[in-house]
Amino acid sequence: MNIRFLETFLWLARLKSFSATATRLNTTQPAISARLRTLEQELGVELIFRTSREVHVTPEGLGILRHVEAILDLAHLIENDVTRDGEPAGIVRVGVVDAILRTWLPRPIEALRTRYAKLSVEVMVDTTVQLAKSLREGDLHLVVAIEPIRDLHLTSIDLCNYAMAWVSSPRLVDPAQVYGPIELAQLPLIGYLRQSPPDHLVAEYFEGIDLSRARISASNSMSSMIRLVADGLGVAAVPPICVAREIAANEICVVPTVRAFKPVSFVASYRAVPNSIAITTVLEAFQRAAGEFAREHGPDLAWAP
Repeated sequence: MNIRFLETFLWLARLKSFSATATRLNTTQPAISARLRTLEQELGVELIFRTSREVHVTPEGLGILRHVEAILDLAHLIENDVTRDGEPAGIVRVGVVDAILRTWLPRPIEALRTRYAKLSVEVMVDTTVQLAKSLREGDLHLVVAIEPIRDLHLTSIDLCNYAMAWVSSPRLVDPAQVYGPIELAQLPLIGYLRQSPPDHLVAEYFEGIDLSRARISASNSMSSMIRLVADGLGVAAVPPICVAREIAANEICVVPTVRAFKPVSFVASYRAVPNSIAITTVLEAFQRAAGEFAREHGPDLAWAP
């Protein structure tokens, strides 16, 4: 059903004149007649009847007119939400891991909200595994996770690198001791879900070490792990920049270690939707925020004991 035909019927009902309607819609009277005739044929009812002086709406037409008004109101709302003159509009669904939420994510969200009135960003926080699943299935448009998400129509770019370290409650470790992997394995460990990307980093750290007797708890949330660490329930491997406030408050300390972690890389993966200004705008905002954060906290991001 053609929106222009519905609009023609609406203005005929309001103006009660073919000539006035043609002027209002910047077309000719024959064009108005043709649109009305086509619409009546599609609906199978007569919508308008003429008297000697003006046109009137039939009872069937009055019943349809209220639906036409609702349809056209919705169409105008859609038009107003469509990108115009290069301005991004719509809803971009973004997924991030905890480390990004705890560091620079608020910056681009606030910047986008301030600058673009028609652009909304919805955020999901989850593990890399779950975010990858949601991106592949089309539930998310852009994901920032620990590794690139590979699939047809997906593109990935590096955003930032964080140093990793073991952290603990000051009550649980000896600040004068430098811990090796064997000594760490004797402490209660708070780890990540098995076979997840951060779990692979921890497994690589303990390569060659027997963990069969280690006390290991697992969590799918870095924020939960940090809370457990602060409560003295174990040590965990996290980027120190993610617990900067807890370190400053002396709730958590970085454990001196013999063996260092490799830095953890955070990658933006996104659905390559053609001509999606909205996705491109959010991605660029994330790149700027990650770059600014790195420049401000460079030594802290790279530091590890």
